[in-house]
Amino acid sequence: MTLAKVGKRGGLVIPSEERRKARIDEGDRVEVHASGRGFLVVRKVPRIEDVRKKLSGKLPQWSKLEGQADELLEKEAQD
Repeated sequence: MTLAKVGKRGGLVIPSEERRKARIDEGDRVEVHASGRGFLVVRKVPRIEDVRKKLSGKLPQWSKLEGQADELLEKEAQD
């Protein structure tokens, strides 16, 4: 366990050892959630580029899905 100190304006510096363990790098965005009295959960938010790489080739192209959605909406409107 590593200690950190909250600054005057509420800033919190996450110690480098803990950042390394969590793979949080400079410039990364994090989500902070209060979880009970005295507990904060800090979670790294995935970058959109990383999500795109991970999903690449696993989902049909967006335009194909969009076209299918348009067709379904047109069909529903006619019925």
